[in-house]
Amino acid sequence: MVSHRRTRRIAGALAPLAAAGLLAGCMPGTSGNSADNSAKPGAVATDPAAMGKVTVHVLDYFTGDPDNAWMKDVVAAFEKKYPNITIERNSLPWDQVMAALPLKLKSANPPDIVPANNGWQSLGTLVRGGLVLNLDNYAKVYGWKRSFPQSILSEHEFSPDGKQMGTGSMFGAPVARASLIEVYYNRALLKKIGAKVPHSYAEFQAALAKAKARGIAPITVGTSDQVGITMPLFSLMNALGAQSKISDFIYSHGEVKIAQTGFPQAVSAFKQWSDKGYLVKDYAGTASDDAAQSFVNGKGLFHFNYSGSLPFKPGQSKGFGSFVLPRADGGKPVATASSATNFSIASKSKHADTAAAFLQFAASEQAAELAVRHGTMPLLHPDVKAPAGDPLFADDVAIAGQISTEGTSVPYLDWTTPTMLDTINRAMQNTLAGKSTPKAVVTAADEDATAFVKGLAR
Repeated sequence: MVSHRRTRRIAGALAPLAAAGLLAGCMPGTSGNSADNSAKPGAVATDPAAMGKVTVHVLDYFTGDPDNAWMKDVVAAFEKKYPNITIERNSLPWDQVMAALPLKLKSANPPDIVPANNGWQSLGTLVRGGLVLNLDNYAKVYGWKRSFPQSILSEHEFSPDGKQMGTGSMFGAPVARASLIEVYYNRALLKKIGAKVPHSYAEFQAALAKAKARGIAPITVGTSDQVGITMPLFSLMNALGAQSKISDFIYSHGEVKIAQTGFPQAVSAFKQWSDKGYLVKDYAGTASDDAAQSFVNGKGLFHFNYSGSLPFKPGQSKGFGSFVLPRADGGKPVATASSATNFSIASKSKHADTAAAFLQFAASEQAAELAVRHGTMPLLHPDVKAPAGDPLFADDVAIAGQISTEGTSVPYLDWTTPTMLDTINRAMQNTLAGKSTPKAVVTAADEDATAFVKGLAR
């Protein structure tokens, strides 16, 4: 789930994919329709200056700043370096992109570059439909499989037959911007309870208890929508489970069950937070955006959210900081993270070499530096530093550097199946309301995943 858009709006992306015949069970290439997704042999051009006058069409969902400002600067820098190439963007809201993407890729003149969302909800179905290009030839000449952290690289890989995610060939590439789930904290309130930034899971739990004792809401959260549930739940799973088990389960390899990922412990811990009064009052009837605004207004010690998603006024962020929830076993913190977008190349693109050159530039250190200039979290380049004067952004950049250096990230749990997000949300809401049990959440998620993996094998 990638950025705020990735998790919140994924359910709305499924209808157009179903209408286009691209969901599991009715995908082109799975029964009588054999899309060839192997990388085609032959040399590829890598010098944009020698490609002649070319116009590359890009579809993206960067409609508002700082997303749009960053993308504009990346395009301007690329065109300045290669004046023979023109990048024409078509920016649409997330929902509209997901609705239009399958039909656009099937058209006679599709966009050259598209933001197929990672996971089975979008990219996996497009791979199975043969609508996006196998990028292995470009990965080889640009060295992507050596230069990208494996934990990020795997998020863009599928087997050529489209039956396995997280392995095989590259069908997308990351940009040099991160999107991850982190824990925000209020500096003044943390000082008020006499605590420091937690460096262990036990210290985090102790801070919750101290805040509760002082009459301060330990965690500001709103669970009336899917995002409010998944952000703390995914973070808890990362703190209580093993990184390798989480990744293997999400990638639907069929060898790891959700009970082995730390998910059962995460569900129970979330329920315990509710039972102990660690969640802000009326959280069940509060939307995630309203909870975020309440946290920014000073009502709560901790808040789980996506990087760069809080509604700060200018200068307000200085009173806050961020970290990744520490692991219970004392290991390196693991974050649910991805690139801010996945860029894939249409299989029908007439300018694939030029499009790949732009993907290379969008993942470059220069693109990461532009991200920092616009106050957004970089990725892939840990040497890029945050400017002085904004301690929260310095925390964010440090987290991104850790992920890029150590490969300590996992994909979003809802990528596991096209329906996992809705399954977890419904079951968790019932459990938090006392209408069900944590075991029922685990059972529902396991049944969802098991059914999907069986479908992939057909």
